[in-house]
Amino acid sequence: MADDIFDIEWKGLKEFTQLLDNMSENVEKIVLEEYTKFGMLAEEGTKALVHHAEGNLEDSINFDKAVKEGDSIVVRGGTNVVYALRRHEEPGIGEGTAGKPAWRGYTPGPKYLENAIKAISKDYDKMNERALKRILGTNP
Repeated sequence: MADDIFDIEWKGLKEFTQLLDNMSENVEKIVLEEYTKFGMLAEEGTKALVHHAEGNLEDSINFDKAVKEGDSIVVRGGTNVVYALRRHEEPGIGEGTAGKPAWRGYTPGPKYLENAIKAISKDYDKMNERALKRILGTNP
């Protein structure tokens, strides 16, 4: 009966576990970098499309670096100016806004944040593709 027992010894399991841990850290680092860049693009678009009278609203727009929260990667952005929502929703533009150029096919004015996100929606897929290539080591 003793001859029917298998004895399996895993060599390198500790090293393999460490390799997987390091990969996980590298993946997280790359994804955080790419999502932070995407947030910066969202900030650029929002500032380009926001109403412009004195520049207070435009100057207040800020997107934070990407952070990991649980299983999610989060990029927060916005403004602390109390009239920002009103300017986003109400129709009409003033002289300062009328003088701003279009950004990626969108005209500055109402729905500035919504339009900025629409304008960069294709960049989201490109960003994920770039992150994947970096993770796999196939990005030149």
